[in-house]
Amino acid sequence: MKPTNEQRLNLPRTLKLGTFHIGSSFIDLLTSGVLNRILITDLALAATPVALLSALRYLLAPLSVWAGYRSDLRPPGTLRRLPFIWGGRLPMLLSLPILPFVTALLAEDPGSVLGWSLAFFAFLIYGIGTLISGATYLSLVRDSAPPARRGQALAIVQVFLVISFPLAGVIYGRLMPVYDQASFWRLVLIGMTIAFAFIAFALWGAERPAETTAAVDPTPPEPFLPLLRQMWSDPRARWFFMFLALGAVSAFAQDAVLEPFGGDVFGLDNGQTTRFNAYWGAGVVLSLLGTVYMTRHRAAHEQTGVAKIGLALTGIPLFLLSVIALTEWQALLIPVLVLFGLGFGIYTVGAVSLLAAMTTERHAAAYLGLWSMTQLLFRGLGIFAGGAIRDIALFVSGSYTIAYAGVFLLEALGLFVCIAILQRVDVPGFVRGESRPLGASATLAAADG
Repeated sequence: MKPTNEQRLNLPRTLKLGTFHIGSSFIDLLTSGVLNRILITDLALAATPVALLSALRYLLAPLSVWAGYRSDLRPPGTLRRLPFIWGGRLPMLLSLPILPFVTALLAEDPGSVLGWSLAFFAFLIYGIGTLISGATYLSLVRDSAPPARRGQALAIVQVFLVISFPLAGVIYGRLMPVYDQASFWRLVLIGMTIAFAFIAFALWGAERPAETTAAVDPTPPEPFLPLLRQMWSDPRARWFFMFLALGAVSAFAQDAVLEPFGGDVFGLDNGQTTRFNAYWGAGVVLSLLGTVYMTRHRAAHEQTGVAKIGLALTGIPLFLLSVIALTEWQALLIPVLVLFGLGFGIYTVGAVSLLAAMTTERHAAAYLGLWSMTQLLFRGLGIFAGGAIRDIALFVSGSYTIAYAGVFLLEALGLFVCIAILQRVDVPGFVRGESRPLGASATLAAADG
């Protein structure tokens, strides 16, 4: 049976929305990849404070739930998502010119109070912008697709993210193969220009207020805190939270240390380690596209098995990376990074589809905000943990190989535990019961609030 026009995904519109992620990747890679490498390897700073800076935006993640809740409350016939998206992305862009001042000050004095203060300020602005705009962008994508195709729409825009990260890595690697202050300034300005162009293109005419008028629930909205309590009272939501939390910690603990790993263990230069993103990103693109195609007829709530396979195929390469770190077997490094990307792509399709399923019509952005908050908060904790584990292991062992091997091994173990946790999440049951009204206890709590 062919889908009707109302059930079909508007592919051109979804692809246009996906270009938003191209702009986002050019912003994110400057902070999560290039700057980390400069501070840890080129300027020889400790990984722990650098990782803490990278984690700062994730530690502010509850803002994403609030932003989603507020966008859900926007009245019919108005722009619900775009004000929050632009209100977040513009501060992110404006934080980037601060970064070259940070590197210049810390190059002169690694303990510069002004340098670290500027770094904190830049990452604070950047983090707030990320959180205000992230969940509302996902809600915009979800709103643009029919219910049966929402997981597919979210997976398609995710393809743009993983394609653009390696693309940005190659471009940045060519623009600045070796760090110097003038090259870093040029890199930041070019990255800002590219990012703004793609974000503006993606968001131009992206939200159509008239489309939201018929679906708005006329009943009064629940207050914020009682709504959160109601969401958390469902055991399926709690297990899903644990799955997302441990998955984010385990998958991203390498984020701040992967490029320094190439420099510290194998002596690779800045241009070579920046291309790490291209290697594993190429694997993500291949598996993401293949998995989206293979699962295109599945509803979002039917993707639990895909997520489990992806978890296993992401954990195995991380285990292999720990072996490579111990043996310093450089010949296997690039193939294993590609394998890591292949597994991560499968995991991403499964997890993103489950995100789309674990929402309700009335509180779509609030649920997506909660899940985004979980991923961001624990991704940040993972990034910080990766840097801290590396530093502690290095202090204890005096060996870079043992330090990095420890990070990768713990990541692999965490991903395998996630498979067991996901077994406890009844996603189809959540979808069948998603239209349940607030219970009596939650209604009383709302009255008290």
